[in-house]
Amino acid sequence: MRITNRLLAFLLSLGLTLGAVLVLIEIVAHLVGAKPIVLDWPGLYRWASGTTWGSALVRLIGVVLAVVGLLLLAAQLKPRRPDRLRLQPVNSATDAAITRRGLARTLRNAAIEVDGVQDAHVMVGQHHVRVRAEVHDGAAPVDTLHEAVASAAQHRLDALRLATAPALTVRIDKEEHR
Repeated sequence: MRITNRLLAFLLSLGLTLGAVLVLIEIVAHLVGAKPIVLDWPGLYRWASGTTWGSALVRLIGVVLAVVGLLLLAAQLKPRRPDRLRLQPVNSATDAAITRRGLARTLRNAAIEVDGVQDAHVMVGQHHVRVRAEVHDGAAPVDTLHEAVASAAQHRLDALRLATAPALTVRIDKEEHR
């Protein structure tokens, strides 16, 4: 969600900056006695002077702005996915956590250490961990490798002593020789 918030903030600031630059250009043009350059603001002013707050176009603009505002508010209020998973404290004065990336790297290393595993990919969620191990076609039987990878990953998870242990899912993918 962080990327979405940053993108929305960038687009909003870009729009406001462009609007400010346009207003500045029009002010300078008016001060030097030139006609409107980018925006026909005298025509816009005449339209706004003759339009009531109850007109359909003004109401539509108001609704669109309200919806955009509510979408921005909803994007900011949506809770972020925690970046860190808490560890069980050794004592009451200690508070420790591990990042999702660190946990994924640790579990990937545990899976790769199993004989026959060529590579591993780990996805860490808040309540689950998915390990996908890639093995060569000529490696040990899939059932044996599945059990070994699951055991190694579970052992590493248990050693970390997470406050809320995520569920572990292991999948073995065979990679054929080319």
